[in-house]
Amino acid sequence: MANNTGIKFGGRKPGTPNKGTSELREAYTELIQNNIGKIQYLFDQVSETNPTKALELLLKLSEFAIPKLKAIEVSNDSEKPMYTSLDVRIIETGYALASSEKDIID
Repeated sequence: MANNTGIKFGGRKPGTPNKGTSELREAYTELIQNNIGKIQYLFDQVSETNPTKALELLLKLSEFAIPKLKAIEVSNDSEKPMYTSLDVRIIETGYALASSEKDIID
């Protein structure tokens, strides 16, 4: 029987991470951690002959362990100007205020 209601039933809830992707990231991170000496040696060899290529490799490899950040554009499309207010209240505390930086440091 087909679901003709337009309401989603089952499946992952919004915000639930993909299990396969997280397992792949964990495996890749573990691979790097277990072979960091070999990776460092290879990276040094490449950087001696072609530093640009070494930097490209580093950036490509980092994408597997560090998620990319997306640019977010914020705009205020409302035609009404936005106002903010600040309410400042000075209360008596019984303590003298500092008259100079020396009073604060001492």
